[in-house]
Amino acid sequence: HHYTFTMDIPVSIIEHINAGAFRSLCEHLRSRSDLVQNMALMTVSGFCRNCLAKWMVLEARRLSEQLQSDEKLVSWYIREGETSLDIIKALDNWGYEDAAKVVYGCTYAEWKARHQSKATEEQL
Repeated sequence: HHYTFTMDIPVSIIEHINAGAFRSLCEHLRSRSDLVQNMALMTVSGFCRNCLAKWMVLEARRLSEQLQSDEKLVSWYIREGETSLDIIKALDNWGYEDAAKVVYGCTYAEWKARHQSKATEEQL
């Protein structure tokens, strides 16, 4: 979604702010791993850590599609020694486990083994 802002803040700055807020959210959730279960998050907010990871994968696919159709955009992301195909391939191959490592700070399996408790009857 694109939002209209009352201030003349460039979209690139807003994207940077959004990314920082997302990193802060992930760090906050990681620091509360023992206290806030995914099921509790889902019950209260309608999303959980898994949702965040899945949304990241969807965004990677969307960006891949955008890069395939906008050569100007590709030049903004490309690093020395890479081609646009390298970036697109990496985005297309980036999956849930990769995203989960960003959200959880480890693999989902590791987080689940360390922190997840059984859902209560009320939560189910």
